[in-house]
Amino acid sequence: MKPITICLLALCLALQACAINPVSGERDLALVSESKEIRQGRQYHSDIIARYGIYDDPRMQQYVNRIGQKLAAISHRSHLKFKFTVLDSPEINAFALPGGYIYITRGIMAYLNSEAELAGVLGHEIGHVTARHSVRQQSGQVVSNLLSVLIGAATGESSLGNLSQQLATGLIRGYGREHELEADRLGAEYLHRSGYNPETMLEVIGVLKDQEVYETALAKKENRAAQTYHGVFSTHPRNDDRLKTVVRAAKKLSRQTYREDNQAGYHDVIDGMVWGPSPEQGIVVKNRFAHPELGFALQLPRGWKIRNDPDFLMAINPATGALAQIGMARLNANESLTALLKRLTRNGELKVSRTDYGVTAKTQVKPRNGENQPARLSAIPLQNSQVLTLLGSASKKEYPATDKKLLEINRSFTRLSQAQMDAIEAPRLQLIGRKSHNFTSLARQSAIEYDAENILRLLNRAFPNGDINLIDRLKTVTFDD
Repeated sequence: MKPITICLLALCLALQACAINPVSGERDLALVSESKEIRQGRQYHSDIIARYGIYDDPRMQQYVNRIGQKLAAISHRSHLKFKFTVLDSPEINAFALPGGYIYITRGIMAYLNSEAELAGVLGHEIGHVTARHSVRQQSGQVVSNLLSVLIGAATGESSLGNLSQQLATGLIRGYGREHELEADRLGAEYLHRSGYNPETMLEVIGVLKDQEVYETALAKKENRAAQTYHGVFSTHPRNDDRLKTVVRAAKKLSRQTYREDNQAGYHDVIDGMVWGPSPEQGIVVKNRFAHPELGFALQLPRGWKIRNDPDFLMAINPATGALAQIGMARLNANESLTALLKRLTRNGELKVSRTDYGVTAKTQVKPRNGENQPARLSAIPLQNSQVLTLLGSASKKEYPATDKKLLEINRSFTRLSQAQMDAIEAPRLQLIGRKSHNFTSLARQSAIEYDAENILRLLNRAFPNGDINLIDRLKTVTFDD
């Protein structure tokens, strides 16, 4: 049989593989069975936990699971065994895996303001599962790829994409506008059925939209890609008539007297929650980076913006664009620090200098969509075969001044005693009575390292210029007692 005939046959079989959608009751293209969908979720679950970690607060985990299970029980797929997990991540995100695996980060929970809003986020993600959005996305991609193969067989050009990579992107970053809108409609319906006011969905999306506006402007200023929650629409909810229509349609399902949103109970749950990166990733205080598990500290330049991701720490000079990236590497068997730098730079002729703290070398890097620019790469041994790596770079014009800063970072390396490691405090979210007359004074008292006033406004629903005197209980960030 010719390849083009096989492709045609596969395409015909794919187009016939329809299943009843649990939400609409209509037939959808579905090439993934429910049992396979559940297996996919179970498989991806371990990957998600390995990357983000589970937030170590049993009370919060139980609280989120209780709210989630209540919503799942009245959903269109109540027979699934839903699993709800709070991830130990400062990212502002929530997402769902196939088969009923729902995740919410402590980062997004800091910006929510009531139990009803938490239910709105969980209901939205449950909606993705009940409407089988991941399955529909996979099935559509398979057909698209089959068409690509068919075209390739006819034209001699292949354009078959990586389905697993595309699927993973959709699961974590969200779906298209139609699916997101459907998830908001379903979330509002599940809120209504559970006794929460469905219009809470509009409040939640509005808060996240404010966060997106702030993050987009900040990312542009810092010359980086914005990181925003996938459920936010292109316009503010107050201006999105279509969104308001689908959310408010839930009220027409039945007469309902809605319960209180339980703001006080929610505040009690998040009061004391870790703020920013997990302590396992290290703590930044006044641009001093201290890692309690690995037992070291570094002083980063004042005024540089710090971003502490699970895989590395990035320090950026907003004025010049200079940056320093701190990460981890592992020595191969019998490999020296000098050999490590040559391996990392892929330059066997690299000139490496030994220092009191380790080794360092000047090299070149090529930023994304840019030209080669000077850089410095250093390596500091920790324990066993672990090595701390420091890579810094700037434009040719800014590099001489930047290189001095990079060497200062290297020389600031300090090994911590057990007592010093035990004394490291993690910033935490705290609910307080209104003690400040304005956000400027509240920001000065907080432990937020960068742009504290705007962050506090976002946390307290006063972005960009709300009145602090209208808020009875304020969110701020402090250190452990």
